[in-house]
Amino acid sequence: MSKLIKLAVVSTMLSALLPLHGFAANRLMYENFDDQTLDSRLNPRIYGGIAAPPQYGFAGPGRDGAGSCFSSGTIPDVFLQWPTEQIPKPWPSDEMYISFWMRYPTYAGSDPNENIKIFYPHWDGAVSYVHFTMVDTNTVYYSARARDNSMVSVGTYMNCPNQADGNWHHYEFYVKFSEGISRFWYDGAQMLYQTYGPGVWTNSVFSIDMPSMDGEEPGNFSRQVDDIDIWDGMPDPAVLGAGSPS
Repeated sequence: MSKLIKLAVVSTMLSALLPLHGFAANRLMYENFDDQTLDSRLNPRIYGGIAAPPQYGFAGPGRDGAGSCFSSGTIPDVFLQWPTEQIPKPWPSDEMYISFWMRYPTYAGSDPNENIKIFYPHWDGAVSYVHFTMVDTNTVYYSARARDNSMVSVGTYMNCPNQADGNWHHYEFYVKFSEGISRFWYDGAQMLYQTYGPGVWTNSVFSIDMPSMDGEEPGNFSRQVDDIDIWDGMPDPAVLGAGSPS
């Protein structure tokens, strides 16, 4: 067999191992709330317990001007959790990507340094985490903890303007566990790219809160979430928020 034929055979075999769109990620969950029910793997929660209507509800329209979205009800700080009982074990890859859209129909700040959490997943037996919180309507604070309980990042403030202007805003998060990589995008702009190196984390995912609890800040606001999209790697942007990819 000639070298050219061998190369062609190898190239064909490698191509067969990759998805047609060139992205190797698999979608784990997609919820747009249009049927006004929750994915069975998601728990509606309040600080310290499980939430139930009318503490939360489903409002319309959703972020694309149609359908529905998950909405706070009588308790503003209601949030959604993919709990440890439902998390895949083992996590299917070395990566995690999560996207959702959020808006505040009403908002009145009650503290010059709010702690309205946005995203707060845990892994390594709930020891490790990345933590994103809105400290004011134009700023997101970030911190991260390693599996040895040490803080690998504190005091990172990012300019994310107009979060509570009543419009929908896009939040995206990515983690590569083996290399200790943490990334964050706000409305399509990358705001964070941190690399802590190998050994800091493992892919033993414990729970995912999106958006997270706000028990420290009951606040005067209402919050809506739509198009939660969870992948085991970086997805093809063309299929984000578009239902199941082909």
